[in-house]
Amino acid sequence: MKNFAWLLALTLSFLVTACGSDHDFQGRFIEPDGLTSYQFFPEGKLTIEKGGELVTTAHYQYDSGDQIITLSSDLDLPNHFLKVNEEGNLEAEDITLTRGIDYGMLADSTWIGHQDQFTFALTFTPADDGMATVSELVTYYDDDMTYLSQIDDSITRLSGDAMFVDLTQYTVSEVTENSFKVSIGGNSMVLEKQPKDTEIDYREGYQSIDEAP
Repeated sequence: MKNFAWLLALTLSFLVTACGSDHDFQGRFIEPDGLTSYQFFPEGKLTIEKGGELVTTAHYQYDSGDQIITLSSDLDLPNHFLKVNEEGNLEAEDITLTRGIDYGMLADSTWIGHQDQFTFALTFTPADDGMATVSELVTYYDDDMTYLSQIDDSITRLSGDAMFVDLTQYTVSEVTENSFKVSIGGNSMVLEKQPKDTEIDYREGYQSIDEAP
């Protein structure tokens, strides 16, 4: 009888471990409307925002075995079950939530991108009202082999799929752990993560427009 009890306890322990429930799931995901975001925190906490305003605080349970997230709240949520797909996005019955950037991935890091005649760098430091941001935009001029560097201090805030650097709004897409795309108007650029305070490596042979004769 003791052997059976020991075997039963061992079996139950295995089943609980194999189920993989109640694990933390973290990240920020955006609905197709570009306005609504789901932010997952450790210990089963979830916030839902729309247009940068808090809609509700909810709770979740994550089954890492089946890759299912179950949501619960005092309010009637539009989706109660989310499936983590192969791309790392979340699928509901009729919509897919795509991964967005969050303050945690931006904190204490620099992101640099290059596109045509421009190089853009953003360095983020946590602040009470968002992310304190130092931005540098470099424009290259081939005719006289010079560049113009414009540096600015600002605050970055996130709202849906938008990143506001002060009043300048960028649309964010194609988010991975180490890169994301920013778009404004018809222009876009992929920014890649660097150690904080990494400086732009200016193009060889170009000199600052302030130092040009």
